[in-house]
Amino acid sequence: MTQRLFVKAKTDVQTSYVFKADSQAYQASSTGRRLSNYSAPDLGPNSASLSEIDTLRNRSRSAVRNNPWINNGVRADVANEIGTGIVPRPKSPDKDFNKAIRELWNDWLYQADADGVANVYGLQELSARARRESGEVFIRQRKRKLKDGLIVPLQFQLLEADFCPSHYNGIASNGNEVIAGIEFDKIGKRAAYWMYRRHPADRITSFELNNLVRIPADQIQHHFIPSRPGQIRGEPQTIQGLVKAYHYDQYEDAEIERKKTRANYTGVIEKNFPDEDSGQWKYDPITGDPVSEDEAGQSYIDAEPGSFPSLLPGENINLFDGDATGNGYQEFTRQQLLGISAGIGVPYELVSGDYKDINDRIWRAIMNQYRRVIQQDQSLWTINQVCLGMWHAFVDMAVLSGKIAAPADFDVNRHLYLRVDYIPQAWEYINPLQDVSALLKAKDGGLDSRQHLTASRGRDVEDVDEQRAEDKRREENLGLDK
Repeated sequence: MTQRLFVKAKTDVQTSYVFKADSQAYQASSTGRRLSNYSAPDLGPNSASLSEIDTLRNRSRSAVRNNPWINNGVRADVANEIGTGIVPRPKSPDKDFNKAIRELWNDWLYQADADGVANVYGLQELSARARRESGEVFIRQRKRKLKDGLIVPLQFQLLEADFCPSHYNGIASNGNEVIAGIEFDKIGKRAAYWMYRRHPADRITSFELNNLVRIPADQIQHHFIPSRPGQIRGEPQTIQGLVKAYHYDQYEDAEIERKKTRANYTGVIEKNFPDEDSGQWKYDPITGDPVSEDEAGQSYIDAEPGSFPSLLPGENINLFDGDATGNGYQEFTRQQLLGISAGIGVPYELVSGDYKDINDRIWRAIMNQYRRVIQQDQSLWTINQVCLGMWHAFVDMAVLSGKIAAPADFDVNRHLYLRVDYIPQAWEYINPLQDVSALLKAKDGGLDSRQHLTASRGRDVEDVDEQRAEDKRREENLGLDK
């Protein structure tokens, strides 16, 4: 029976008690021979994520550029999370305001990118991709002048993680603490971000790396997923798959090179002439012509398919055995790709493109679990950190610039007019007939509403109703309803 002891310990504050046991409670905490090399350093959420972040970030980006499995997984992840865009649906109490602000958004979204490359949904895609590849991304709100000619004088600039140096720590002139490039006020609230004017790794022109700019926190949206409470910077979401992907990629290259090299040789002809000075070794036993030599001076012969040579006395043909080293290669490859897929959190089928040996039921189970994780990322992080910040800044600037008439109580009840639902793009049906039938039965049985089911398909029920009414009117006008 385990005896429990309380060991009294003195501190400067009060007397505390440390729990001790006279035997090992968990095997995982053992320090014996089996686990003597089990390294598990005591690291806080930020010392763990920041101590090697530059190396991790660079290796992750390199893998996305060069490793087909990592790249395919990241692309699949982003495609499922963002699709063609997570669309806002204004939900203020003023329906006229909702309609006007939504039309203004649809006109402006093509001008949203400060770099002039993407629309607002392209910025969502780039943000989600940067989060997976680099661990985080910063979105800077850039207010423009009315004379700039924008529909709404606002744009957004995406800044990679490198812009905010993770090694920049200290005390700012105002007394605030700066940790990993982020300035915190006296109560621990983010006050500002310290950033380079240009990407420090883009050495196109010279600039001073120490010349950092302080940007107020209300102008920056920081998109990342913390893995521990208190974590302030993000880490790449490819980390757990990088080592296995790196070694597997090396193995694949070596295996291909070995097979390619071996494929050049079919066999050898052994020549054992009693008289070395006879000169017979200089002639091709098939054609009788002098033997050919490659660039390295190695002699070889070319034989037509199906030929059966007549050898000279003292000559023997030894053919190489077939390449049997591929036995088990397919299963080995699958296991490696399963490990890589698990490391980056993407189904094996999406990473490898191998869909054999699964049916629609297995695929449904796989995708249901995967989509649940994607929905977490969408709702808890992307919508909260990226989409809402963009929407709030857009509405405020549209009102302040006079691009839209503000309701009389906007300044008092601003939160009401910022209400919005963000609806991700719907995933395709796995089995359309079964899936649609199940949705209809749920609605007819009172288990779900048409409004919620429509939203789950990435549509707004009011839009659907308006379009249905418009279709009906058009059919009536054209006499198609008869």
